[in-house]
Formats: sequence, structure tokens, C-alpha cells
Amino acid sequence: MDLVPNLIGLATMHILMAMLPGPNTVVVGWYSATRSRSDGLKAVAGVVVASLLWVVLAIGGVGALLLEAGWLYRALRFVGAAYLIYVGVRLLRAGFAPKGNGQAAPPQLAGRNPFTAGLMTTLSNPKSAVFWTSAFLVALPPHAPDWVYPTIVAIIGVQSTLWYGTLALFFSTGVAQKLYQRIARALDLLAGGVMVALGLKLADELRREVFIKAAS
Repeated sequence: MDLVPNLIGLATMHILMAMLPGPNTVVVGWYSATRSRSDGLKAVAGVVVASLLWVVLAIGGVGALLLEAGWLYRALRFVGAAYLIYVGVRLLRAGFAPKGNGQAAPPQLAGRNPFTAGLMTTLSNPKSAVFWTSAFLVALPPHAPDWVYPTIVAIIGVQSTLWYGTLALFFSTGVAQKLYQRIARALDLLAGGVMVALGLKLADELRREVFIKAAS
């Protein structure tokens, strides 16, 4: 059974999804530009660990369980929406705060650790487990060999590290950090607006689902 094309398809699907601008990109880029390369890479580590956790949970059947237990899936997504809005509001407050003669202290997005921020941002999207469950059903045969699943985990880990690590290296360059210092307020407001918009979009999806379920 030649499963190499299946693995290539999953890898392509993942890297294209990762490249779409979203909360992970915002958190990695923000920490890299406002703090340091080290903090940016710590945020990358959090994103990668959480991504692998969702993949492993999908392999274990949690994604299918979430779909069956609709109330649990909605509850997790509500928590995720609340977290994204919380982070966005903190960024917006930093953008609106008076800077004075120097830069105001950057807001803490999740505790004091960039790793935690990356971890929590990725974990705030339980759709990942459902997405990977669906991807496995489409791309893999029902009884794939045991070696396939560790290979998938390794592929996702490597690709996530390379992509988000590249973003961290880029946004932590002197040019990027100087640019941020010039337009810090606008970028804080933009990043905050993106996070709030994503959180509200998720909350609106939940509202529609609950309304449709109640009407049926």
C-alpha cells in the first residue's frame, strides 16, 4: 500500500492552512517584533506543541467525539472565542494607551510566558481536532498501517516549526522591529482588531448553531 501521496496531500493541506494569516501568525509575529527573537521562538514552541496535541487527539478519536457530543464542542469553541477576544482587547488597550516619551510596556497576552501565549492561542481552536479527523477520513484508508500516524505527527511538527520559526526570525530582524517601533500603535490596533474579529466570528457561528438547533 503506497501511502506517500496521501502523506504529501496531508502535508500540503497543513502548510497551506498554516500560511493563512490567523491568531497563530499574530501571536508569533507580535512577540517577535515587540520583544525578542527568543520570545518569538518560545511562542512558536507553544504553537507547535498545541498543534501536535490537536493532531494526536484527532488520531485518538477526540475529533469524532467532539462532533457527537455537540454541546462539548460548542462549549470549547465558546471558551476559545472568549480567549481570542480577551487577547484582542488587551492589544487594543495597548494601542490606545498613551505612549508618552517612550514605549509603554507591551501587554501580557497570556500570563508572563510567550510559550503559554502560543499554546493557549492554538488550543483555543478546537476546530483543529475536528479538521484533522475529517482530513484523516478523506486522505487515509480505514486501516492505515501503524507507522502512518507517527509519521503524520512528525510531518506536522517539522512543518509547523519551520513555518512559524521563519516568521519569528523575520519579525525579529532589526528592520522589522524598527518598523514596528514607528507604527507600534497602528500594529497593536490591527493585531487586536484581528483577534477580536476572529473571536466574534467564532461566537457568531456558535450563536447561529444554537439558534438553528433551538428552531429545529
